[in-house]
Amino acid sequence: MASNQKLLFLCSAAVLLSALITAAAADGVQEDDQNGEWWCYPGKAFPHNPLGSCRTYVISRACHRGPGLPMLVKERCCRELGAVHPDRCRREALRVLMDGVVVEGGRVVEGRLGDLRGCPRQIQRGFAATLLTPGECGLRA
Repeated sequence: MASNQKLLFLCSAAVLLSALITAAAADGVQEDDQNGEWWCYPGKAFPHNPLGSCRTYVISRACHRGPGLPMLVKERCCRELGAVHPDRCRREALRVLMDGVVVEGGRVVEGRLGDLRGCPRQIQRGFAATLLTPGECGLRA
């Protein structure tokens, strides 16, 4: 009798543990039923505004403005980009940096590179897109 109760308890614990592991693995990443692609969300798969140093680095490189130590800012940027997990969410983190997040009502929040005098947003976007390449941060996405 006691052995049946122990077995029931162990089975219940195993089912609960399995459910928790599944939920933790899926947190922040949602599969789109339409095309089977994975989407990553700020505040879930990576922090809100996760690439603050990358914004500064992009402006310094693309617009030739900003801090006097661009290599230090580059190191910080690559460290921030490398901290985005899972790896496949790095492109989405860069997209948030470039375009921001549009919320209900059409308002853009977070990130978003803006036009600067003499340095249009498209030039900044073009450079930001290279951050994952071997010549910059050399990270997988």
